[in-house]
Amino acid sequence: MAYGQPPYPYTPPPAPIRPWWQTSGVRLGFIGAAAVIMAIAQGLGILLMFASIAMIWISTGGLRHPWQVWQRIAATVGTLMLCLIVAGIAHPVKKKDDAKAAATPTTAATSKASETPAPAAVPQLSDYTGKALTEARKGAEAAGYTVGNRDASSEARGVVLAGNWTVCFQKVSDLAGGKKGVDFSVVKEGEPCPKEDGGALPWPVMPNVVGATYNKAMADLKAAGVPLERVSLEDVYLDTDTPTAEQAAKDGEEWHVCFQDPGKDGKVTSTTTVRLDLGRWSEASLVKSCPATKGTTYQIPANDPDYERPGTSTGHDDSSSSSGSTGGGAKTVHPGAFCSPGGAVGTANGKTYTCKGPGQNRWRQ
Repeated sequence: MAYGQPPYPYTPPPAPIRPWWQTSGVRLGFIGAAAVIMAIAQGLGILLMFASIAMIWISTGGLRHPWQVWQRIAATVGTLMLCLIVAGIAHPVKKKDDAKAAATPTTAATSKASETPAPAAVPQLSDYTGKALTEARKGAEAAGYTVGNRDASSEARGVVLAGNWTVCFQKVSDLAGGKKGVDFSVVKEGEPCPKEDGGALPWPVMPNVVGATYNKAMADLKAAGVPLERVSLEDVYLDTDTPTAEQAAKDGEEWHVCFQDPGKDGKVTSTTTVRLDLGRWSEASLVKSCPATKGTTYQIPANDPDYERPGTSTGHDDSSSSSGSTGGGAKTVHPGAFCSPGGAVGTANGKTYTCKGPGQNRWRQ
């Protein structure tokens, strides 16, 4: 061993350890995190950006900074640029001109709306169901409604001459500009309203009144909805005059319906005339039934000019019957038979008959 040397070799002290947060990886990680947070929350991102710049420059513990000065300057500028770009994309700033332009239409629209007067309120429309279309149109137009009309039935007829139509349904609707409209669904005067708008007209149908007395027949017609003013009367025997409605009603239990038109279940429309052919008899009458056909027989056989009375000859001259002339010059006629011309005169059984009404001309006294 040489003199003056230590007995053992010299051991240098260990190198200082760099803190983890001063490593290059952590510094770069903070820069990236600052950019991400900047995109999500701008305020927090700004704080992290400055913290990242500080970490770029700080070095503690007497350790030499691993980055040279020019590298730290480049990292600082890069951090600022990265964070500003992210902030500009994620949080764009509106220009004053754009904000003003966006606000101007709203202001103008509000001003215009305040200057435009509100439309006048339209009054409640009266119910014109069952009223004439002329009355309904006049009232609706006076109330400020725009009026339309159409056929309420399934027949889709054109509506002309409003005075001849009756309102069945009315429907109010909203129109442009705050206006109101109303559509009237109508039927011709005297027609029944359908159950629903656009449905079939529910015309009444004829009941079977053959064999019924006049009073019973009229009651059945009324119950079926047949308008009684459309009923006309005829007689069925040649020697019976047609009664008036008042005469038939006065002796309603003696007059009987022998034939009817329309028949059972026939529709009675607005143009239908109901005809009842009547025969009259009572308990004291010799004939108490209807003839097989209308206007071909006499209820009392003796009224027939061709009737053969006991004790008289069975033969007679044709000229002495319906077309012959009697000694007085007047021709022999069949009482109650149809005839022409009106005013002609004839005889039967020694009585004088004239061709006259009411109704169709017949040989009547």
